[in-house]
Amino acid sequence: MARTAKRYKKNTEKKVLGIPVCMAAIYARLSVDSDEKKSESIETQVTLIKEFIQKHNENSDREYEIVVYDIYSDLGKTGTNFDRPGFERMMKDVRAGKINGILVKDFSRFGRNYIETGNYLEKIFPSMKVRFISVCDSYDSFAPNAKNQELSMNIKNLVNDAYAKDISAKERAAKRIAQKNGEYVGSTAPYGYCVEKINGICKLIVEPEAAKIVRRIFEEYASGDGIQSIIDRLFEDGVHRISDYNQYHHVYCQDGENLHQWGNSSIRAVLNRNNYYGDLVQRKYESRFQRGEKWCDILDQSQWIITPNAHEPIISRELFDKAQVRLKVAQQKATKTTVGWEEDERAFYNVLYCGDCKRKMCTRRYRGNVYYFCNAAWYRDERKCSHKSISEEKLQKIVRSELTRQFQLSDLRKKDMSAISSAVFLTKIKEIQAEIRKLDADMERRSEKLAQAFMQYKEGELSKEAYIEMKDDRNNWKVFCEERKKSLEQTIRKLEKQQKKEARFLRSLLELDGTTRINAELAESLIESMYLYGDNRLEINFGFKGAVEYLSLIHI
Repeated sequence: MARTAKRYKKNTEKKVLGIPVCMAAIYARLSVDSDEKKSESIETQVTLIKEFIQKHNENSDREYEIVVYDIYSDLGKTGTNFDRPGFERMMKDVRAGKINGILVKDFSRFGRNYIETGNYLEKIFPSMKVRFISVCDSYDSFAPNAKNQELSMNIKNLVNDAYAKDISAKERAAKRIAQKNGEYVGSTAPYGYCVEKINGICKLIVEPEAAKIVRRIFEEYASGDGIQSIIDRLFEDGVHRISDYNQYHHVYCQDGENLHQWGNSSIRAVLNRNNYYGDLVQRKYESRFQRGEKWCDILDQSQWIITPNAHEPIISRELFDKAQVRLKVAQQKATKTTVGWEEDERAFYNVLYCGDCKRKMCTRRYRGNVYYFCNAAWYRDERKCSHKSISEEKLQKIVRSELTRQFQLSDLRKKDMSAISSAVFLTKIKEIQAEIRKLDADMERRSEKLAQAFMQYKEGELSKEAYIEMKDDRNNWKVFCEERKKSLEQTIRKLEKQQKKEARFLRSLLELDGTTRINAELAESLIESMYLYGDNRLEINFGFKGAVEYLSLIHI
């Protein structure tokens, strides 16, 4: 932390006419919530913050000057998580020491997730010595009265969290009703269709040029052609892949445009889309977003929302079913050949990348061995990469050897690591438990004070207004305490789960020697990334930065 603090001081604590400078970021966010009015626009938020800065800097008694380093914004991004491009760019500049202040219009623009927002405001920003200002909430984390504002800040964040969940639930309900009424609710139309509003309802309308390509893919695949053969012929005929079609708005490549070959997954996506035979099939997938996870769950067919004959078909149901038979056979074959790969046969699948094009390396079996290779080597467009491959067994030997060398260089004792890890988790859990006890004691103290105030009110020693104010304050604090305790108890459970996982990892590490096979869990714990280059160089970026040399370059 000492190095970080020094870096921040060097980069951001400059002087303007003898006054310290706060090198600040302006952050603005607008989601897609229908309830968010025009008054919340990005431009309005930025203007309001700039007016605040100007007023602040014109004050002759100011203790510091605010200088805007950059403006960061996220349009159409939810506040329920922090996976946002603008926010991530801002945090990158914070970590680089370019910024030591963040200004937002209000807490809700920063985030609507109570736990994550609180973590940034109470833990991350204070540790990085970053000033946080919420203009409309009159909150300044460096102000002398900031501690006194924590209760109101936490209550507002709690309200923002509840609001976001309520809006999300309403939107999901409205979406389900629209789907059941036969309305297409997707953000973009399936390839081969466009969306038009007919009698106030969004319907799929056939786009003739793209529909011919859809029909062609189904006919060729159903007649026995392989997916790679279909890809090759589409490229030879100059047919734009779906993403480029969405960009150029026509099927065939024209002068001055880039032609890219279709991907295997894109062809499969077309072949799996039920909407092409005229039925509107929706809700095949359910987002994990509400659980704080990415990706989607594939729902059982009984849960799909189907509207028969909702739009003009591109292919017949018979042709679709014929294609599905082939897809099912291919899937069964692929499942048989990939079963058990994750742990035993391709331990480095999630950490190995092509050094030349930076794509993730693919895997295949050859004569009983697993090999990693760059799939882009077979591309026919400008994305084509060089041929390179390495076997799983060779990687196992290299990584084991390099791990041994790294431990020797850093004098890293694995038993010490285990003891330190256990102590760290125990300390964290004890700190949280202490905070829970403090909350309980504080709640009890406030309840006792309220009871005394009630007696004073009954005896005429305290006004009704004063008593009600104390009661409201106690009730607000109670709500906050309950939510905070729930959050802290959840954190303890996560820490205990993480501790068990790390204990398993360290046991594996203690057992690691020159012959121990590295599994996927161990590989992903020890290695951030590996890059294989066309000139037979292997770059290994180890995850333990305490080592003397966490980057290894090996010629294989």
